[in-house]
Amino acid sequence: MSDETDKAKQNGHAETGAGLPHVSRRMFNMGLLSSSMIAASGLPIIGSALAAPTRGGTVRLAANQQSTNDTFDSAKYVKGDDYIRGTSVFSYLTRLDEQGNPQPEVARSWEPNENATRWAFKIRPGIMFSDGTKLSIDDIAFSILRHKEEKVASSAKQLVGNIKSVAADGPDTMVIELETPDVDLPVLVGIFQFAIVKKGTYDFAKPIGTGPFVVKEFQPGIRTVLVRNPTYWKEGRPYIDQFEIFFIPDAAARANALLSGDVDMIIELRGSGIEEVAKSSNASVFVTPSTRYTAIQAAVDRAPSNNQDLNLALAYLVDRKRVLDTVLRGYGTIANDHPIGPKSPYFNSALPQRTLDTDKAKFHLQKSGVGQAKIEVSVSDGVLYSVDIGQLMQREASRAGLNLELRREPADSYWSAVAGKRPYFATNFHPRPTYNMLLNLAWRKGAVWNFSHYENDNLEKLIIDSRATLDPAKRKQQYDEIQAIIYNSGAMVLPCFLNYVDGVSNKIKGLTPIPVGSLGGFNFTDRIWLEG
Repeated sequence: MSDETDKAKQNGHAETGAGLPHVSRRMFNMGLLSSSMIAASGLPIIGSALAAPTRGGTVRLAANQQSTNDTFDSAKYVKGDDYIRGTSVFSYLTRLDEQGNPQPEVARSWEPNENATRWAFKIRPGIMFSDGTKLSIDDIAFSILRHKEEKVASSAKQLVGNIKSVAADGPDTMVIELETPDVDLPVLVGIFQFAIVKKGTYDFAKPIGTGPFVVKEFQPGIRTVLVRNPTYWKEGRPYIDQFEIFFIPDAAARANALLSGDVDMIIELRGSGIEEVAKSSNASVFVTPSTRYTAIQAAVDRAPSNNQDLNLALAYLVDRKRVLDTVLRGYGTIANDHPIGPKSPYFNSALPQRTLDTDKAKFHLQKSGVGQAKIEVSVSDGVLYSVDIGQLMQREASRAGLNLELRREPADSYWSAVAGKRPYFATNFHPRPTYNMLLNLAWRKGAVWNFSHYENDNLEKLIIDSRATLDPAKRKQQYDEIQAIIYNSGAMVLPCFLNYVDGVSNKIKGLTPIPVGSLGGFNFTDRIWLEG
C-alpha cells in the first residue's frame, strides 16, 4: 500500500495538507486555513451533527510535554496542555470556528468604528464565576489589561501594546480603544492568553473561572483533574462529568495507552504509532494541517551564535525533504526559514527555497572562521521532532567539516532553562490566528518568545505597521519584507511546518478540527461527549 493510500485510509480522504485549495477572503486577512481547505484535507469530524450528545463519563487525555512550571495563569502558557486547561476552566470573549473566524462567547456581538480603532463589545448578562460571584465588565477589562503589567511578565505583553483603554459603556457594553487600527481585534481577544479571570487575580493556585469545568486536583507536571462546573453559562454543557490530563512523554507508550483503552485522547502521534492507530478498530488518527513548526534557533546576542555565516551554514545542512518524508512521514509542508506558510497569500515566493547544499554550507563555514571548534545544539524529547532533526543536521555537518554536537536536554525544564539561554537550541511554536500575532509574540524586541533575542528596527516597524494596514496589496508587500528580513537573519532554521497528528478513541464524539492547534484547537472540552 502506498504512502498516499495509507494517508487516505487514516484521514478518510485521498488528499493531505499538501494539496489544499486557495484560501477564502477572510483567511486572506488572517493567513489561516479556510473551511474548504479543512474539507479538502480529509480531516475527521468526530460525531455527526445529527447525533444527540449523551451526558456523563470521564475523558482522559495523555499529553506529550510535562513541566513543573505548569500553571493556570494564562500569561505564562507555553504548551498545548496549558491551553487545554485554560479553555476548560476559563471563558473568553470570542472563540475560533473551523474556518478561523471569531464567534461569540462571553461577547455576544461586536462592532468597530470606521477605522477599527474603537470596538464595542456587547457582553452576555448573568454569567457567574465558579465561586458564585457575578462576572462584570471590570473583570474582563482587568483580564486584558493585566498583560501590560510588568509584574505579570506576560507572554502577551506585545499584543496588548496597541490597546489604549478598556472600559464599560453602560451595563452590558465594553469599549476597547486602540492606538492604531486593528481589524482582527475580535480574534485577538479570544486567544489563549486572554482568559477571563476575577479582577485582582494574581495567584492562580486555586483558579476561579467561568468555564465548563472547575479544578478538583492539580499537580504541575503530573496530573490535572477537572469536574463539571454546575454554574457554567452554556445550558446543558459540558456533556462529560470529568476531564483528566496526565503525561506520557514517550510517543510509543502514548499510542499504546490509546490502543489499550487506558486513555481516550492523546496529543501527538509519532512514527509507527500513526499506522498502529490507523489500523485499530477502536481509535482514529486525527489530523489538522497547520503552520506549527519546530526550528533550530540561534541566540544572536552571544558567541558563537552571533556569527551569521555559521548560522547560514546550518541552514544549508538540513535535508528538508528528508525531514518531511522520514521524520514527519509526510504530515507537513516544507518551509523556508521564516514562519509564513506556503499556502498563505502573504507567502514570499521570491525568496530562493533553501535546500541541502554542502558546497554552500562549506562556503559559509570557511567565512565563519569556526574551524574545528565544537558547536553545540540543544534538543529535547520535549520539543517535537527536534532530536530527529538535530541528528539529520549532525550527519550533514560532519560531511561539511563542522564539529556539531547535540546536547539532549531534559524535557521538564527545557523552556525555563534552555530555550533562549543556549547559543543554539530547538523551539516549537504553535500557529496563531493571524500572522501578525505570531510575529508580535516571537519577533518583536523584548517579546517573551523572541528566543533568538533578534532585534531589527525595520522589522519592528513592519510588524507594527502591518497590523494597521487595511489595503491587502500593501499588507502583502509588508509581509514580503518581513519574511526577507527573517530569512536573511540566520536566526532560525525552520525546515518544515508540522501538521497536528493526534489520536482519539472512537467513543469520543463532537470533536472538530480548528487550525490553530491539536484536538479542536485545544478548545474542545465543552463540546465532546462519550458514545454509549
